[in-house]
Amino acid sequence: MTKLQETIEQAFDKRSVSSPLIVGDLILGSCGNGGGRNTVTAINARGASPGHKPELAYQLKKSAAYVPTSIAMGNFVWLLSDAGILTCLTATTGEVRYQERVGGNYFGSPVWIDGRLFCVSKTGELAVVDATDKFNLLHRYQLKEVCESTPAVALARLFIRTESHLWSFGGEKQPTAP
Repeated sequence: MTKLQETIEQAFDKRSVSSPLIVGDLILGSCGNGGGRNTVTAINARGASPGHKPELAYQLKKSAAYVPTSIAMGNFVWLLSDAGILTCLTATTGEVRYQERVGGNYFGSPVWIDGRLFCVSKTGELAVVDATDKFNLLHRYQLKEVCESTPAVALARLFIRTESHLWSFGGEKQPTAP
C-alpha cells in the first residue's frame, strides 16, 4: 500500500453519511460516527488517470459536517455541522473564512437560493444566512414542528417537509382578478 492510499484510507476511516461534493478538481467527502470527531476531506483528483494519483488537498476536523451535505457556489464551500456550526471555506485552499453557530441540531442539508443559505434545524427553526465569506444571519423563522429533511426548491418556491405539514415559501404572486 502506498503512502497516498494509506493517507486516503485513514481520512475515510469511519462511516460516510452525506453526499460527496465536487468543486472543480476537488472531491470533498465527510466521515464520522455521529458522536463527534467528524472530518471533511478534500481530494485533488486533477489528472487522476492510470499513472496519475489523486492527492490529499486538505482536511477539516473542527466542527465538520457529518449528516448534512455541504454546498458550494463559486470558490466557496459551506458546511453545516450536525451541531449547528456553519463553516465557510475557500474551496481551492481549505482556508476557513468563518465558523459560526447558527444554532440548533441538523439532519437536513442547507440549500442555496439567490445568494442565501436556508437551513432547517431538527426542531423546525428555519435560519437564513448570507451565502458570502462573511457570516451574516439574516432571519429566523419558527416552524414549530420537528423537521429531519432537506428543503426542496422548485417553481421559484422553497418547500419544507415537517412532521405533519408541507410548507411552501416564495413563488410568483398571482395577478388579482378585476
